[in-house]
Amino acid sequence: REVGQDVLVLERDVMPRGSTALSAGLIPAPGTRWQKAAGIVDSPELFGRDIATKASGEPDSLLLETVTGAIGPTLEWLADHHHLPFSVIENFRYPGHSVCRMHGLPTRSGTELVDRLREAADRAGVDLLCDARVTSLFAELDGRVVGVVVERPDRTKERIECEMLILACNGYG
Repeated sequence: REVGQDVLVLERDVMPRGSTALSAGLIPAPGTRWQKAAGIVDSPELFGRDIATKASGEPDSLLLETVTGAIGPTLEWLADHHHLPFSVIENFRYPGHSVCRMHGLPTRSGTELVDRLREAADRAGVDLLCDARVTSLFAELDGRVVGVVVERPDRTKERIECEMLILACNGYG
């Protein structure tokens, strides 16, 4: 939204919650200012190696590089632009991680994280459509996704075109 794009978030549930609301709402991110302040040496490359090792080399290397390189700056952007007070947890390593890189809000509550992200999206003018289950993706021959089919609770279906699709389904740590 900040650069003028129309943004629509499709949420499967009646209200954004999912498994994140049941969790501690922690986000793994390498090379953040919070890690640096705590003396934790980390990098996207190290994070990528940890994930690749944990997942027995299954992740696509380009996707892995993209995700591990983007999450630290994204977390700092959320803190700076949307006033989410993240901090690094200095006494907990997620299984398979070689350094402490889990970040959370002060309450360490997934419910707080989901609520604050929803509030930030609302303030930014991001449209949120709940009770919308994506059932199909449409792609060009080159693999670029150009649309989705959304099914509503009454079983009606709607095709929504897009220039870009970001799937946010569960964690990647």
